[in-house]
Amino acid sequence: MKMKQGKRLVLFSLFVMNLVDEPAPEVAIEQGILSGKISRCGTFFEYIGIPYAKSDNNTRFQAPGPPPSWKGVYKAVEGYHMCPQKSFFGIMGSEDCLKLNVYVPVNLKDQKPLAVMVYIFGGAFLFGNADKIVYGPRFLVKKDVILVTFNYRVALLGFLCLRTKEAPGNAGIKDQIAALRWVKKNIAAFGGDPDNITVFGGSSGATSVSFLIASEATIGLFNRAIVQSGSSVSHWSINRKPIWVASLLARTIGYNTEDPKVLYDIFSKLDYKDIIAINTKKPIGMFNDNTLIHKPCVEKYIPGIEPVITDLPYKIFENKTKDLDVMYGTSSNEGIFLAPIQSDEMLESRNGRYLFASDLHFSSEKEAMMIAEKIHKFYFGDDEISSKKILNVSKLLGHLDFEVPAIFETEYLLSRSKSKVYNYVFNYHGWRNFLKLNTGFWHEDGATHGDEVFYLFDGDLFPMVFSMDDRKMIEQLTLLWTNFAKNGNPTPEWSDLPFRWKPSAKDNLQFLYIDRESKMGPMPSPEGYRLWKDIYSKYRRTDIT
Repeated sequence: MKMKQGKRLVLFSLFVMNLVDEPAPEVAIEQGILSGKISRCGTFFEYIGIPYAKSDNNTRFQAPGPPPSWKGVYKAVEGYHMCPQKSFFGIMGSEDCLKLNVYVPVNLKDQKPLAVMVYIFGGAFLFGNADKIVYGPRFLVKKDVILVTFNYRVALLGFLCLRTKEAPGNAGIKDQIAALRWVKKNIAAFGGDPDNITVFGGSSGATSVSFLIASEATIGLFNRAIVQSGSSVSHWSINRKPIWVASLLARTIGYNTEDPKVLYDIFSKLDYKDIIAINTKKPIGMFNDNTLIHKPCVEKYIPGIEPVITDLPYKIFENKTKDLDVMYGTSSNEGIFLAPIQSDEMLESRNGRYLFASDLHFSSEKEAMMIAEKIHKFYFGDDEISSKKILNVSKLLGHLDFEVPAIFETEYLLSRSKSKVYNYVFNYHGWRNFLKLNTGFWHEDGATHGDEVFYLFDGDLFPMVFSMDDRKMIEQLTLLWTNFAKNGNPTPEWSDLPFRWKPSAKDNLQFLYIDRESKMGPMPSPEGYRLWKDIYSKYRRTDIT
C-alpha cells in the first residue's frame, strides 16, 4: 500500500513539475534585471516578451521610442504578444507590442559566446507574430545557437507612408532595426556573441532582410543574412504610390483626400482597432501587380529623421553593397502557394492585359502589349489563361515574384561586393510541408512558398514529426543554417553532411537543391531567367513614383 502511494506521489510530483515553470538564470541588461524560465523539454532557457522599444500613440506611424526600464526583476515568461492585426478571432494585439524572445541552450558545450540568429517573420506585411505558436526554437537551439524572434508593427500602423515628419514611412522596418540594435547591445548578457549575428526571414520577412542588407541604417548590426523566398528588388516589395494607397484607405471610411496632412489627421485620431479594421482592395488594372496594400516605401529626406530606405533597392544594390555573406533561396514550386487565390474571373481577366508588373515602363502601349504577348507565349503557348492553366499561372508567378528577383539580387551582390553568396532551391516534399498541403496541390512535385519554415521551427501548432525522412530534413536544414550562422559556411570541412555547398561566383551561379539527397546543380529555370533578365534590363522603371 505504501509502495503504491509512493508511486502515485512520484507521478503526481512529475505532473506538477511539468506544469510549474522552472526559473532560468537572471540576466542583467541596461533596462534592469530580468528572469526567464526553463523550457518544458528542459533543453533551453526562454526569456519571452522583453520590451525592446516603445510604440504607442506618441510614436504611431513613426520610428519606435527607446525601451522602458524597470525596478526589481522583470518576469520575461509570458508569450503570445502581437502587434495589432486581423485574425480569425477579430482584431487582436495592442500598440504596446514591441517585444522579443531570446532562447538560449541550457547545456553549453564550451564557454565561448554563441552565434546569434535573429528571425523576422513573414505575413505579407499584414499579419504575423514571433510567438512559439509557429516559431518554436527547439530545432535550432539544439545546434548551440541563440535564437531571437520579435514582433514589429504590420498593416497600416507599420507601413503608412505619407513622406512627412509625422508619418515618414517604414515604421515596421524601423522596428526591425530597433530590435537588431537591442540584440547588438544586450545579447552578450545572455551568452551571445554581438560580433556574430545572422538575421534571417521568410517571405515578407525575407524581403525585410533584403531591405536591411541594402539600408545604411543597419551598418554593423549583423554579420550574415539568410533570405528565404523574398527580395527587395521584386516588383511587390515597394509601395510606389503611398499617398494614393493612403487615400484609397481613407475613402473606404468616408474621406476623399490626397492631402498628406489631412490623411495623417484622419488616421492619427482613430483608435488602433479602427485603423486595423479598414478593409479595401486595389482595383485590378492593366498591370499584373499583386494585391498587397501595405508595403515599405522609398522615404523622403526629412531633417532630424533617420531614413531606412532612401532609393529603389535595385539602385542601391547597383551602386553600393555591404560585404556580407548571404544565403538566397526559393522553393521549387513557389507559385502554387498563390494558386488558391486566383479566381476564374481574375484569371480570365488577365487575357489581353499585361503579364508583368508596374515596375516596368514602355514607350507605348503597343510596345508593352508586344512584351506581354511574348510572356504569354512563353508560359501559355497559344492557350488562353484560365483555371485549366493554373499550374502555368503558378509557374509565371513563381518566376516573377520570387525566383528571378532572388537571382537578380545575387548578381548585384556578386558584382559589387566581396560577399560569399550561397544559393539554394528547397525541393523536399514531406509531411511538414504545411503550406503546400493547404493549397490543394499536394500531389505536385517539390515544395511551395514557405514550406522550409516548418523544418526550421517546431511551433506549438505543428509540434509533430511524422516520419524519419522529415526528421532527417530537420537535422539537415538546421545544420546548414546554423553552420552558416556560426562560420559563414553551411558545409565546413568538418561537416558530416555527404555534400559540399559551393558558393556562387559572378559568372557561375550554383544552387544547392535541398532534398532527401541534396546536391549541387545549375540555375533552376534558365529560360525563364533569360526572359525576365532581358525584359528588366531594357524596361525597368527607374522613377520612384
